[in-house]
Amino acid sequence: MNNEMSFQQRSLFQQGYQSYTTEELKQLEWGLRFTPSACTSLTILALIMQWPLLAFVVSGLGIWAFFFPAAHPMDLLYNQLIRKPFGAVALPPNPLQRRMACLSAGILNFVIGLLFLASMSNAAYAVGLMLVTLQLIVITSHFCVLSWVYEGIMRLLGRWEVPLSVEETKNLLQKGAQIIDVRSELEFSKGHLENAINIPVDTIENQASELSDKTILVCCASGMRSQIAHHKLSQAGVQNVYDIGSINALKTNIPMSN
Repeated sequence: MNNEMSFQQRSLFQQGYQSYTTEELKQLEWGLRFTPSACTSLTILALIMQWPLLAFVVSGLGIWAFFFPAAHPMDLLYNQLIRKPFGAVALPPNPLQRRMACLSAGILNFVIGLLFLASMSNAAYAVGLMLVTLQLIVITSHFCVLSWVYEGIMRLLGRWEVPLSVEETKNLLQKGAQIIDVRSELEFSKGHLENAINIPVDTIENQASELSDKTILVCCASGMRSQIAHHKLSQAGVQNVYDIGSINALKTNIPMSN
């Protein structure tokens, strides 16, 4: 099975869905389009009809969702009604980044309502065009501009979880740490870091008990699946697990095997 992340899955990862495997993200991809599609449709209707009340209602949905991760009304509608005929999985609670996007959309819808009340239709349309454009990007690709900006700010502040440096990785290897490549078996067979073993991210938590007494260094192709693996092992109680990120960033300093 090929566990390479698609652009859409990477975008969901950036939205905060960092503890989900590629297979789980595939199952969520279409369902996670429902809420932004429904809210955007309501925003478009409010713009066409110049209905400030509807804009305020959509605003309330977004603001409510920010404070209650598992209670976005559109998510609840999807989970209780829409998904069942298709046998789709239920939507999980919204992570912080997605809730922030809901809040920002709520604020913009509130501004649209105020502008219509103030008879400033052109300004309302300008704000609406910006909001709908951003929402359409999310709907079609799952790429969220706000989540991207949030990640950038966290990186600048040094609060974004980053992989170990090459020097730290080498130091742990000298002390007997084990590299675990969490890519698929096919990717691993095409080349991997020397002495690495392969445990795909989708099943790595099943090996937690066997890894608990070792120092573990997890890596993958881009650094995204290694973050997922790091989170899953930490949640399973593995104490000494470290994310060393992308093998592409390490292969010039650590030998490769075929």
